[in-house]
Amino acid sequence: MKRVFIFTILTLILAFAGSPRLAGQPQKQYNFRGTYYDIRRAAHESETVPAKPVVFLGNSITEQGWWKIILRNDRVVNRGIGGDNTFGMIDRLDNILKLDPSVIFIMAGINDLANGWSEDTIAHNMAVMIDKIQASSKDCRIFIQSVLPVNEAKLAFPGAKGKNPAVASLNAKYQKLCNEKGVTFLEIGKLLSDSEGILKAQLSRDGLHLEPEGYLIWADYLLKNVLKK
Repeated sequence: MKRVFIFTILTLILAFAGSPRLAGQPQKQYNFRGTYYDIRRAAHESETVPAKPVVFLGNSITEQGWWKIILRNDRVVNRGIGGDNTFGMIDRLDNILKLDPSVIFIMAGINDLANGWSEDTIAHNMAVMIDKIQASSKDCRIFIQSVLPVNEAKLAFPGAKGKNPAVASLNAKYQKLCNEKGVTFLEIGKLLSDSEGILKAQLSRDGLHLEPEGYLIWADYLLKNVLKK
């Protein structure tokens, strides 16, 4: 029975994985549930995880990273879900905190922006997540990663068009929030952007998601500056 369940989950994941889950057409609504979200969340909650895991929380940009492999760390747990926003991350954070993580990396906000939410609302949601983590564990290290800019010349997601100024504004709010909350802000976007602050064309296949080289740059930074042995 368990095998059948796992096979069904994997089949559904593959069926929906190719759909454009991140930064679609704007729609002003509080919405994060959907078939793909529910499948991925169920899969996450049935997964056996190591003690004191290092958790990556986010949307499809996080989900598509092979973090355990590129960071060479068996304690890494990927909790990215394509199409997710800060509302959805708040909703599933309690289950993540039950894992008693030692480190949490969060990248969130582009889907919220693409769906018309203000930077203030998104920053407020990030503050809620930080507060929840800090209330749950004084020892868990929290890293808020900057929202990546897009490359409009290659952009395949209309909802994200024209959002780079909002991305910059949101990251500034995240930086201020992290200073106030005593957590670390990581400017990942600058590692992957050109001199004009645009996501490098060679690092993205669709103007938003990353090619493997982008993840390797990101992981190298984390290994050298955050997850040093």
